[in-house]
Amino acid sequence: MTATPAARPRPRRPLLSRIPPPVMFTLMLAGTIAVARFLPGPLLWAWPTNLAGAVLMLAGLVLAVGAVMAFRRAGVSPRLFEGGPQVVSHGPFSRTRNPMYLSLIVTLAGAATVMGHVLPYAGPVLLFLWFDRVFVPREEAVLAAHFGPDWSAYTTRVRRWV
Repeated sequence: MTATPAARPRPRRPLLSRIPPPVMFTLMLAGTIAVARFLPGPLLWAWPTNLAGAVLMLAGLVLAVGAVMAFRRAGVSPRLFEGGPQVVSHGPFSRTRNPMYLSLIVTLAGAATVMGHVLPYAGPVLLFLWFDRVFVPREEAVLAAHFGPDWSAYTTRVRRWV
């Protein structure tokens, strides 16, 4: 009887890199609302100027819908590990490599604008930093391994954000 080699344990990713983007967005939105309610900071703008935030929120929604439609037109899933054989590079993906994540940041910035105070803007800033420093680099490494030279060519043509 031969012994089977012990399976190597997979290294655990830090907690912050395991949080799905919609969950992180929801946490940041809840935090932004709480800050606006209990520790808003100085007022930046009031009615009706703060309604510009609704325009930002709508822009975030339009960007998200455009990104999902681009995936559908390509016949692939927007989920990282259910993607197709080609890099989706049309629609919003021709301007930014992360339109879905950018839509969440823009939507959160819109919510902060509606609130009208300074401190709620910490939410979209922190969400951007989380995407840019924690989540997106790991995701882009997976995409580079999956798509190889096609991904590399895409990253030279299209910026990560805008």
